[in-house]
Amino acid sequence: MTSSSPDPLTIVVTTPRSDTVEIRLDGEMDDETSYEVVDTVRQLLRAHRGVSRLELHCGPSVAGDPTGLAALLMIRRLAEADDVDLVLTGQAGL
Repeated sequence: MTSSSPDPLTIVVTTPRSDTVEIRLDGEMDDETSYEVVDTVRQLLRAHRGVSRLELHCGPSVAGDPTGLAALLMIRRLAEADDVDLVLTGQAGL
């Protein structure tokens, strides 16, 4: 039996509208990579103060462990603190 290695995490950020930031995730969000996602969100919220909507799109291979779930909760707290609506879409596997 062989164990497959996790897919590396990719983070793609776009700003489709002046009030919206989109973050697309694909790959493994776990204790080794979740900090990167939280840090990306933190930096984006600082850089885009006029944003009222944050869309977090999780690709089909985004698999989470408890640390990934904790990262999503931290992202929600960051968004709420800045009065930004968080929309989570996709198949997060959590």
